Amino acid sequence: MLILIAFFLFCQSGFEAIINNWTTTYLTKQLFILPGNALYALSLYVVGMTVMRFLYGSVFRSISAAKLMLASFVIILAGIIFLKYSQSFYFAITGLILIGAGLASGFPVMLGITGSRYAERSGTAFSFVLVVALIGNMLVNYLMGVIANRYGIYHLTTVAFAELVVMMLLSVFIFQTLKKSVRQR
Repeated sequence: MLILIAFFLFCQSGFEAIINNWTTTYLTKQLFILPGNALYALSLYVVGMTVMRFLYGSVFRSISAAKLMLASFVIILAGIIFLKYSQSFYFAITGLILIGAGLASGFPVMLGITGSRYAERSGTAFSFVLVVALIGNMLVNYLMGVIANRYGIYHLTTVAFAELVVMMLLSVFIFQTLKKSVRQR
């Protein structure tokens, strides 16, 4: 279970990194948006994530982790679609806000599962998953740079979609494992 969560956070952190580090290049080269406006759009991605993390901690607190993650994946997918097919600055902003809002649940949900499942060794468990997440941040960001250099920056949405698919598959395994462990108790 800990390895599944660690690799989910590997993807989550990598996803956050590519959006943080490559979006401005994507917007300026693909949509010909001015650099200042691209930075503004990136700031709205962060606002989307921040607002949703606040709402997850307050308004959506009673929703199950599995339902929360499912809703998040739908929001991320919508954001990727908006970003990929945007022909205007405002559609791109909408996509980035949606991606930020969707990504907001990954770390809180998975760290919550880690903390409750490994309460007696939470320090070690958190250290392990966070180290793997940081490795994902660096590796996926680096790979995005290689892809952008060789094949073009427009593949940012392709990499984002691939990350989403892997995160969805990992979350299915995580929540199935959680269900099985609850049934066995």
